Amino acid sequence: MPRNSQPIPSTLLDPRSDSLPSPPPPEPAWANRLDGVIVLVSTGDVYLAKACCASIRQSLGDIPITLLVDGLNTDTAELQRLPNVSRLTAQELAGEEYGPLWSGFWVKLLIFWKSPYERFLYLDADTLVWGDVRAYAELDKYDFIAGLHFQNPQTFQTSEEIQKFVYDVGFIKKLDPALDWRGQALANNGAFFARRQVFSKEKLQELRQLSCWRCYEQGVINYLRWQATRTGTPRVTGCELQLFPAEAMYDPADRFFPRANQRPAIIHWICKKPKLGRRYQAADDYRRLFLQMTGRTKWLTARLFIEDIGVWFQRQRRSLKKCSAQNLKTLGKP
Repeated sequence: MPRNSQPIPSTLLDPRSDSLPSPPPPEPAWANRLDGVIVLVSTGDVYLAKACCASIRQSLGDIPITLLVDGLNTDTAELQRLPNVSRLTAQELAGEEYGPLWSGFWVKLLIFWKSPYERFLYLDADTLVWGDVRAYAELDKYDFIAGLHFQNPQTFQTSEEIQKFVYDVGFIKKLDPALDWRGQALANNGAFFARRQVFSKEKLQELRQLSCWRCYEQGVINYLRWQATRTGTPRVTGCELQLFPAEAMYDPADRFFPRANQRPAIIHWICKKPKLGRRYQAADDYRRLFLQMTGRTKWLTARLFIEDIGVWFQRQRRSLKKCSAQNLKTLGKP
């Protein structure tokens, strides 16, 4: 059991230290509910995306996967060794006019008008799919389905919570006086189902340029979802889907996997991600599965260790580059 943690109830397993059980096979009755899956990938999380894509293949069969790639130089060649995996580069999609606005977490907003699929599941790279999550994809009834906590969706009771996690309360009160945030559920934007064009390009570009948002695009999407709840357009809802094993602030029921579970779930490493010196069993299992799916069947643990060292060196280079840029900027001040 990881250090500095409370005992985990015997009915739950911890994906950080335990393997997930094998998911049920894909459900043929749900095969036509989605047209594809979109996974956001940047240079630093390609290794996580491998586990994510392997979990999609295991739980959803040969559904098309599109990598939404942040950065022209992000190498996704290994990911594209999986069958039916394609790539779109965010900076090419954005075009010259709005290109500077779309980087980092913000690039996922592009999919609402640039998605190659009419009905899609969006995933951050640091997620794992367990079971046929198309069970939740009722896109005949709804246009957007948020991924809420697995058991206890968080609802807001104070304006201080909104100010910290979603948006500047005073600014939005002037922008949209009728919006009522009380009792609304917070959805982590790392997993959701949507129809293309559910939120318009013009609206998203307008909101992106405001400086009132917390947690980047997550503030924007929660705002739009709450607004739609009031107006009825577009049709929005949420499903209890996401588990966050590494986040001690959440209840055990929203962190750990029920041993007798048959309900599809998404494991999400939102802050403390697996890395060299902090290995998570479920993540490693799916990284090994990716290697096997792409023809590598020997020395799997050694391959993961070598990849982890490479990821560590990448982080050090990015950190040094960032520090150098900051120092040059400081030296350039009068």
